[in-house]
Amino acid sequence: MKISLKTKLFSAYFGLILIFVTISLVLSSTLLEKYYYSKKEDSMLQTFYSIREAYVADPDNVLIDLEKIENLRGIGLTIFDKDFNIIYQSRQRVMNNGVRRFRFEPKEPVPDFEVIKRNFSKVTMDKPIIDNRFDKRMESSFVSLYGKLDDNVLVYLGTPVAAIQESAKIAVRFYVFTGIFMVIFGGIFIYLLSRRLTKPIIKLNEIAKRMAVLDFQEKFDGKVSDEIGTLGESINSLSTQLEQSIGELKAANQKLIEDIEKERKIDEMRKGFISNVSHELKTPIALIQGYAEGLKLNIIDDEENKNYYCEVIIDEANKMNNMVRKLLQLSELEFNSIALDKEEFCICELIRNLLKKNSLLFSEKEAKVNFYNNGLENIRIYADYYFTEQVLMNYLNNALNHLDDRKKIDITAEVLGNKVRVGVYNSGEKIPEEVLENIWQSFYKVDKARTRAYGGTGLGLSIVKAIQKAHNNEYGVENKPDGVLFWFECDLVPLDQIGN
Repeated sequence: MKISLKTKLFSAYFGLILIFVTISLVLSSTLLEKYYYSKKEDSMLQTFYSIREAYVADPDNVLIDLEKIENLRGIGLTIFDKDFNIIYQSRQRVMNNGVRRFRFEPKEPVPDFEVIKRNFSKVTMDKPIIDNRFDKRMESSFVSLYGKLDDNVLVYLGTPVAAIQESAKIAVRFYVFTGIFMVIFGGIFIYLLSRRLTKPIIKLNEIAKRMAVLDFQEKFDGKVSDEIGTLGESINSLSTQLEQSIGELKAANQKLIEDIEKERKIDEMRKGFISNVSHELKTPIALIQGYAEGLKLNIIDDEENKNYYCEVIIDEANKMNNMVRKLLQLSELEFNSIALDKEEFCICELIRNLLKKNSLLFSEKEAKVNFYNNGLENIRIYADYYFTEQVLMNYLNNALNHLDDRKKIDITAEVLGNKVRVGVYNSGEKIPEEVLENIWQSFYKVDKARTRAYGGTGLGLSIVKAIQKAHNNEYGVENKPDGVLFWFECDLVPLDQIGN
């Protein structure tokens, strides 16, 4: 069974109090009476010497000193002459015409003279004697002192043993009461003290448990300057350092996970790239090989068919060349191996120039192309001119390849906060919602047969994605009620900064 530190401290200190109180009571009950006897004997000796000193100094006026001694020290006093006649006894004295002798009129029992005579025979001037005497007539024991004031005057001092015993009993009872008081209030004090001492330790234990589960929010705030306070500061310092170190480890681990995930994606992209390139090159290579073998074997005789074979070979070679070129460009963009040449220019001017350069292409496709800029002519952006033009051209090519019978293309430019959003809308079939996110992947084709028909590689939108990420700008696609809208954003140059 686990015992708490508070219980151990309380038990130890409370046990010490009980031991000390018990020892005190045992010593009091066994030794206190003897101690009182010893002190009473010392007191009687001092009383005797005080009487003798007063007697020697002024024997005629010693009565006053005797009264003081009796009243203050509570000792019975009897003075004898050398023939053992009582010349003074406590509470029974009468001065005889002012002389040294006293006349005694018995009013109280007289001590046992035989015992007194026998003890006085052992007394010298230098050495009084003390013994315990039992008075048969009084049926009580006395502590008695026998001494000489001079050769003619003897002194007997006596005090009842019952008084000493009663005093000892009173003292023992007092010790019992004080012992109970010490046990009760000492126990309360020790409980509060042990609670106060263990409270910061319990707090430190809770903090340590939280640290064990990587929770470093709790701190020790005990305002103490002892060893526990120092330990608390050390725990706080350790918690801070561990939190920082684990945070760094988590960041490093997260980065490692991201790097592993990135490597995994790159590996998947590499595998997909190889697979897609192999698939995309397989058809043109097969066509080129087949038509080249036909020319070599002279399976056709007329010049017109030979020219057709050569045109097929040239067309497929151009497709392969176009795909390889786009793949190289996409690789450079995705791996940040090229630097953007950003500059200020007017996006409306770029759009109009691009429409003008491709007017013949639009005419061939019978496309109706319109540009709307909401009356804003000088919309200046900060971007790479060449790549921005390429994004727009890829959107236009995509729109031309997916026109329906209405053959409508709308280009818009609008300012949204600190961005300019350019949109390219074409009338045609909507893109299925479940594949909207996939169209930005390399070689992804919604309709492969149609893409093959116009010679698409499935890389145009991937290049748009890479260019926009290089610019740190957004891009996207939305299905409209009668067509599809592709859009991209550019950084707007504020009017007050144009030309700076």
